[in-house]
Amino acid sequence: MSAVNIWERMLNIDRRWIFLSIGVISIVPFLTKIGMPVSTTDEVESIFNYVDSLGKENAIFIGFDYDPGTQAENTPMGVAVMRHAFHNNVSVFLTAYTPLGHGMAGGALDYVTNPAVPGYYSRVDFSQWADLRDAGVTDKDELVAAWEAAGHELPEGSSGWVFEGRDFAYLGYAPLFYLVILGMTASIEAQYHQDANENPLSEMPMLREHKSLREVDLAVTVSGSSACTAWVIYGREKIGLPVAFGVTAVSATDYYPYIQSGQIIGQMGGLRGAAEYEVLLKEHGITETTDKAFTGMDVQSADHILIILFIIIGNIAYFMGGFHKQKSLKGRG
Repeated sequence: MSAVNIWERMLNIDRRWIFLSIGVISIVPFLTKIGMPVSTTDEVESIFNYVDSLGKENAIFIGFDYDPGTQAENTPMGVAVMRHAFHNNVSVFLTAYTPLGHGMAGGALDYVTNPAVPGYYSRVDFSQWADLRDAGVTDKDELVAAWEAAGHELPEGSSGWVFEGRDFAYLGYAPLFYLVILGMTASIEAQYHQDANENPLSEMPMLREHKSLREVDLAVTVSGSSACTAWVIYGREKIGLPVAFGVTAVSATDYYPYIQSGQIIGQMGGLRGAAEYEVLLKEHGITETTDKAFTGMDVQSADHILIILFIIIGNIAYFMGGFHKQKSLKGRG
């Protein structure tokens, strides 16, 4: 077989082989962690540092303002911030801009409290600690001590306890959510009489301490659309609520003016932004390992390297086979 025929066959390779190669390369990082380095950026570090400065007297909102179509990018962002808040005993309100986002918020909470996930948090439902609540035990440190004194031992592999109504409130979706944000600047309970599990907000200790958005320290809106800007318009501009964005990679550049103007404290852009936050969590000893976003970046990086390799081989075949000269001669003819 002549050299020209080899180059010609390479240029005319069945595209199914290329698809198969990308498929195989995409599977490898899930079977064995490659761990390609992910450097962190200022816009992600600023969110991390802000959350890291908060403690048990503080509260944040995490808005799951996206649909399943962008779940792969957005969910790891919400999960990472939720883990960080739980580690610092910061109370977390979970909301959603759309009906489908309601399920995204619930799924993220279930993931963080799933015993099958490394570094999970042991969840205590609202009804389970009613006796302690009735006895006036609501401080987190006192609550954990009383709960364990009652015979509850923290499971092996768990990062700690999270109490529904003390550490988190799963509020979910309410119609016309931009008006809900506006209403919560006066009263959260006025917009949500019950949480998604039909627990009364009036009995939740975290609601007694944080009655409105004016008493909340940060809103992190994780969005697959322009829904995130509602938090700026009705939260940041109205009452000065600090806001951070988590957006898809394709829309990340659209929101840089909000960073430059100081309207938001930072931004996670796409899967890369979520992976950066996971790296920061690991570097600061908050989690032992990175999670799905970091693994996803391994997949992306491996695919990109393979595509670049195909491009290089294609160009070598094109020039070594003399096809560029043949094309030039045909053009003259």
